[in-house]
Amino acid sequence: MIWFDASLERPADDGLLQSCIAAMLNFSTESVDVVHSISEIKDASVTCIVEAHSPHKYSQLITLYISEPLPRPDVPEAAAHLARTLDRALLLANDETANPYSFVRVSNTGQRSVVLVDPDELDENDRYVIQEPG
Repeated sequence: MIWFDASLERPADDGLLQSCIAAMLNFSTESVDVVHSISEIKDASVTCIVEAHSPHKYSQLITLYISEPLPRPDVPEAAAHLARTLDRALLLANDETANPYSFVRVSNTGQRSVVLVDPDELDENDRYVIQEPG
């Protein structure tokens, strides 16, 4: 079952993702699979699907799946831990609003703030470009 999606500020390799996700959940690295297609999912406790990335910020999308019998930690707290261990910011969907262009940016220190992304960039180019306030 999908736990959460995040777009990383800059790409992370499979080994780094595996070790940071394991640390976030206090699991062994052997319990975490990092794959690049849904067809590669096996029976690991945690699976991270990594979508291809471009050189642009927030272009690497990760989707975390947790096996059904395992507890699901609080997403904001887990995402803050993941951002700190990866040492990079990430974007999460903002579930507090129906606005599809509103996201929660979790900094590499774990601080959360609500940001808006450029609608045209997201809709036309599938890119998350944070709009500057004002």
